[in-house]
Amino acid sequence: MRELRSSAFWRAVLAEFLGSLLYALLGLGASLRWAPGPPNVLGAALAFGLAQATLVQALGHVSGGHINPAITLALLLASQLSLPRALGYLLAQLLGALAGAGVLYGVTPAPARGTLGLSAVSRSWGESGGA
Repeated sequence: MRELRSSAFWRAVLAEFLGSLLYALLGLGASLRWAPGPPNVLGAALAFGLAQATLVQALGHVSGGHINPAITLALLLASQLSLPRALGYLLAQLLGALAGAGVLYGVTPAPARGTLGLSAVSRSWGESGGA
């Protein structure tokens, strides 16, 4: 419980929140269809990968640069992270991702929003008989 009183702990939790917010904002923003035509899968993949690499480089020295709850959970299960720190990181990451999606929703024009990065089955897929 001493860990919860340290400023380093709260700085790390804030870094995870900010990292998750920016990761969701940049990745989902790149996966939106800004122009008509087929989706740019390569652009979205590059945006997610480069955002992850940049955020880990920028925030890694503060919190370890987990950014992703799966990484935090894996490190907790491998006994590389204390339970209070893991819970703080998980909460910050989930709230950060929600905040990032909310910011993106607020700044994106309605026609470009679409499903806001959610994977969905195309309506024309069922009509054409499949693949």
